[in-house]
Order: sequence, then structure tokens, then C-alpha cells
Amino acid sequence: MVRLLNVYHPSRTVLLVGYEMLLIMVSFLVAFMLRWNPASYAVLTGGAGLLQLLVTTGTYMICLYYLDSYDVRMITNRSELVWRLFCVLGIASVTLGGIEYFFPRLIVVRDIYVLAIIISLGLLLTGRIVFSKRLQNPTERMILVGLSSFGAALAYQIQLRPDLGIDLLGYVDDGNPLPVTNFKPALACLGSTSDLLEIATKSRAHTLVVASQDRRGRLPVSDLVSLRLAGTQIYEAGTFCEQVAGKIPVEDVRQSWLIFSEGFHIRPNLMMLQHIYSVILASLGMIITLPLMALTAIAIKLDSAGPVFYSQPRVGLMGRIFKVYKFRSMRQDAEKHSGPAWAVDKDPRITRVGSFLRVSHLDELPQLWNVMKGDMNMVGPRPERPGFVKVLENASPYYRYRHIVRPGVTGWQQVNNGYCSTVEEQMDRLRFDLFYIKNISLSLDFYILFKTGKIVVWGRGAK
Repeated sequence: MVRLLNVYHPSRTVLLVGYEMLLIMVSFLVAFMLRWNPASYAVLTGGAGLLQLLVTTGTYMICLYYLDSYDVRMITNRSELVWRLFCVLGIASVTLGGIEYFFPRLIVVRDIYVLAIIISLGLLLTGRIVFSKRLQNPTERMILVGLSSFGAALAYQIQLRPDLGIDLLGYVDDGNPLPVTNFKPALACLGSTSDLLEIATKSRAHTLVVASQDRRGRLPVSDLVSLRLAGTQIYEAGTFCEQVAGKIPVEDVRQSWLIFSEGFHIRPNLMMLQHIYSVILASLGMIITLPLMALTAIAIKLDSAGPVFYSQPRVGLMGRIFKVYKFRSMRQDAEKHSGPAWAVDKDPRITRVGSFLRVSHLDELPQLWNVMKGDMNMVGPRPERPGFVKVLENASPYYRYRHIVRPGVTGWQQVNNGYCSTVEEQMDRLRFDLFYIKNISLSLDFYILFKTGKIVVWGRGAK
């Protein structure tokens, strides 16, 4: 795993991104030399030429990401991959055409561009085929030490992620049966913990993940130390889950872990910078989307009776109650009989226009005013209603820690897990929110905003 922007990414994915950036740059350099002469490539590597190369490559990479081209399911499906690459080239070309209209000096001349996209298509397709074959060969051999319910869930997640390059060999445990959970990983019991040293040595394991529920007096500490000194990587299950899934398992951590673990650096100057850039982005967003918000207001009034906006009390920074503003997407009397309730799939309370607003996330636009008022940031945990907060604080003692930062219009949980409609799903939201608070930084915020753009474009994560 490679840590970039305070988030862990599979080494293979990082390598693929870097490799394809290089291929795209090479495509344009080769096209330039073929079209003119071998020495003319220098035009693209200095002054405006270098800027043209960076703009073009950056546009390609954003399109590759936004079209899910780094989803391993797309990589292993060859026909889907070819289709996606053609879509990337088409969308990137249209985007670059728009950039050329306003900033002609930023775009490579057209005859060079046409030749370059033909070369890049061939190179990208060849590179992906080679990569897909490499993807089928795991490079890291792993064993779980003990197997709690959380360990079974973690094993299931690992098996769903071939991009991690992990061959999960099985687990060692002292005769305990596989826990009964919603996750059913295909795991073999390799033996008891007393034989861990022999099992790990014979299987040539590179990594051990300690996932036992009760570790006091039951862990083979001497064997673990010997393996660690021999070069084997050893992780606690919670730490490894943070790297693989981008969340912190609240059911597997103790208060002492919060005290001694790295992260949770919530400094006043960082919070000030977060709020400054949030207000700037919110102000620009209000100006740019004002015509769109006016059209949205008209559509809501024509579709159903009731006000255009609605407000609800939410819990914000340090538990302070504030009113969040949204475009109304439900009937005016939506909770008259049911009382407060989380939104669910195909919620009957949502109006026709409201359904579109939720899919497109246009209902969230009035929250830009909350950002400008200082109630929220652009990025942070999703604010919850006071009544639900009491229920969730009873469900987990860690829930109150969400309120040590400002809530956000978008956040780490929103870009990874979408809406939540049950207490169990809210606990999963808490796992993502704690990861964000632990790793909070401006770089992570900008990464979340980048991922949010993809969700908005494709209308994902709505209920």
C-alpha cells in the first residue's frame, strides 16, 4: 500500500496511474517527432509546449478516473475496457476542444493531436492487457492470526479486492469455529496459534494480521517477535482495515488506541484554513449556480405544494445545534404520521422533482449558505438530527467524536458509502468519519472534493 493525500492506495493502482501518465506523454512526443522531425520534440518539453503536455495528460487522467477505468472489474473485462478507452478519448477530446476555445495556447495543434490519440489508444490498451495479466498473480502472502467476527469481515473485503495483490492463505486459531457473520469468506484453518512460527515459515507468508477477539494471554508473542525480526510484516487488524478499507473499526479499537495512535492532529490553524477555502468555494458556487437554483425553485413549486426550501435542526461543531438548508425533495407532510425517519431506497415520501434533485444532488446546493454562515465546511462528517444523535451515541461511545470538527456538505463517508438508513449503516458511517478525523488535512479534503465531482457527474450515492 502507498500513502498519498493521507489515504492508502494499492501499490498496483498507483503504479498503473503513473505508467499511463507516462504513456500519454510519450504518445504526444512520438506524434510530434513523426509529424515533424526527430529533433522537434523539444517544442513540447519547454515553455508553452510543456504546459500543453501537462494540460492534455491531466485531462486524459481525469477522464480515465471519472469513467471508472481504475476499477479492477473494468481492467479484467477486455471488451468493456476497449469501450471505456474509446469513451475516454472521446470525452477528453471534447473537453480539450472546449479548453482550446478559451485558451488556444494550452492545446497541442490538431494534426499532432489526432496522431497522438491513435498512438495513445494502442499503448494504453497494450498496457492494460499486460497489467490485467499481472493482476491475476498475487504478490503478497497473508495469514490471519485468530479470527473474530471483525476478522471475517476484513478477510471478505480482502478477497473482493484483487487490486491489493494479496493471497490470503487462511487463518490460525485454537479450534474456534468460523464466526457466524453476514460475511462468508472462503478461508482455510491452517492450524493452531501454538504452531504459528512453523506455519508462517513453511507457507512463506509475507504478512500476518492479528484479528483475534481476546488477545490477553492467548497470542503467541514469542513467535510473533521472531517472525517480525525475520522480516515478516505484522499488523493489528484495525490498522490493516484502515489501510485497506479507509475506515476505523470502532468495534475493534479501545480508548487507549485513540490516545497513542498517530493522527487526530486537529490544529486551530488547520481548521481556520479549512473554513477559509470552504467559504471561498461556497461563495463561487453560489454565484455560478444561482441561475440553476432559480430553475430548481420553479420546478419544485410547479411539482408539489409547499415551500421551496426546508430547514432542519442538525448537530454541528462541538454539539452546537444549527439549521441546515436544502431544496425540498419530499412532500410537505412527509413525516406527519411516521415521525423522523432516515431516507430509504424508493422512499414514497419523495416527490417526482425531489427524486431528480436527490440523484443529481441539487437538493444540497442551499447548504452552500450554511458554509458561508460558518455552520459547515465543504468537507466534513455529515450533520445528523439531534434525535438520531442521541440514539447513535448510545450505540457507540465514539459517536460523539464526530462533532470535534465542522460537518461538511460532502465527506469521506459520502464518497465511499453513500446514504445511511439504519443504525448499523450509521455505525459504518462512523468508521469512515473517524478515519477522516484521524487523517484530517487539506490534501485529504481536496481528494474528497475530487471524488465528489465523480459522484455528482454520475448521480451516485442518492436515496
